Amino acid sequence: MKKVGTIVNIRECRDQGLTKQATAQRLGLDRKTVAKYWDGPTDDPEKPRYKQRIKLTDSYLEYIMERLDKFPELTAERIYREIKKQGYTGSKRTVRRCVASLRPKSFREYKPIETLPGEQAQVDWGYCGKINIDGCEVKLYVFVFTLSWSRVRYVEFVISLNMATFYGCMHRAFEYIGGVPSEILFDNAKTVVSERVGGLVRFNENLLWLAATYGFTPKACWTNDPESKGKVESSIKYVKRDFYYGCSYNGLGDLNRQALEWCNEVANCKIHSTTGEVPFERLAEERSYLHPLAVDKPMFIVESRKVTKTQLISIDGNKYSVPVQFARKRVKYRRFEDRIELLDDGTVVDTIALVPGRGKSVVQDRHYPAHSNPKKSVHPLQAKFEALAPSARAYLQGLSQSRNGHLREQMERIINLAATYSENELDTAMKRGIAFKAFGHVQLKRTLEKQRKNPLSLPNVPKEPTNELSRYTSIQNAGVEQRDLSYYGGYGA
Repeated sequence: MKKVGTIVNIRECRDQGLTKQATAQRLGLDRKTVAKYWDGPTDDPEKPRYKQRIKLTDSYLEYIMERLDKFPELTAERIYREIKKQGYTGSKRTVRRCVASLRPKSFREYKPIETLPGEQAQVDWGYCGKINIDGCEVKLYVFVFTLSWSRVRYVEFVISLNMATFYGCMHRAFEYIGGVPSEILFDNAKTVVSERVGGLVRFNENLLWLAATYGFTPKACWTNDPESKGKVESSIKYVKRDFYYGCSYNGLGDLNRQALEWCNEVANCKIHSTTGEVPFERLAEERSYLHPLAVDKPMFIVESRKVTKTQLISIDGNKYSVPVQFARKRVKYRRFEDRIELLDDGTVVDTIALVPGRGKSVVQDRHYPAHSNPKKSVHPLQAKFEALAPSARAYLQGLSQSRNGHLREQMERIINLAATYSENELDTAMKRGIAFKAFGHVQLKRTLEKQRKNPLSLPNVPKEPTNELSRYTSIQNAGVEQRDLSYYGGYGA
């Protein structure tokens, strides 16, 4: 249909006495167009311009309407199968269009909600894919805090949605805006809502402690209704589109540094499309209506974990060792974003740093003092052997590795040689045995006999024989495990 202004001009020329041809020339129109509207508009907006085509579903329209009237939620797929049995030859798509045209249309009202300065803020999280932390792929989220009146945004990227991280993000958001709003509207996340039945909301106890400490009232939006917190929802889309998409960064710290820079230089410094003002300029006015921030650092939460017999607890997929007094017990601790403080009757007894990622074990030697400084117990037979001569300890190490008979039996027979030979003779013979790597009762006894009868008949000791002795001695002094003699078998225990 022609614009109504053109029709009015045609009729005005007609009333002035102009002909149709003159009117067409004056208005720059075709004469047929002028003739069509000469006596008024003939197009009816409600009248279809073209004749409606006959649809394949028209023959089944009455049946479809009856079915939808009785069962309003029947699917188009179900109706298609039913009328196909009755002879329908069209496509599923035609049936879907027909059913969609017959269903009652529902329209949602979007009422603008105006808030006063300092009255409200909205908080939500957005998923941003994954990030590599210490070689491990973990989920990345963005925390967004938006003041409803000034539209100032605070943005922070996190890799965990636990309560301690949430506490830290909220505290830094309050520091950023310079105060606390009267109420904060949240999504129905587990960190916020523990239970909900319709409009009845039971908030997470930790959130209530946070609200009481900072002085705000928590509110929860309706489930599956993102528009009820539309200001922060649009902020999340803005962050993803204008900042995160195509952003290059080197780790989580660098990403958050860039995000804060974007908030300060872009998001809060440009004119907002709704308010028509710069958010930072409105914040200067809103700050006087915010409650003062009376907390100087993020709060902690108190948690507890069952400790294994190996003194380990599990936090966010990582294992941490704790002092031995907590083994097989339940331990309480204060949890911060980056650390935990172990409690014993309310007193902090240890602080453990938390590590990012998952699947890691943080085992600290200070939690296992008995293993760090093991008590060395010496078997009586071993002590008696080592007392034979200065080189007896090194000789015993060589004897234990020679596999020459049962160790206990060899040791007892060599000890018996002390009844016949002096300490000096034993020491000389043992040094020779170490130098030639000849260990055992028979070898040592033969060397002792030759030493006493004719020392010159013995072969010369290789050059630098002390190297072998020092090697065995260094092994001993280095703390190589000395097994109990019963390990080797032999006579008696």
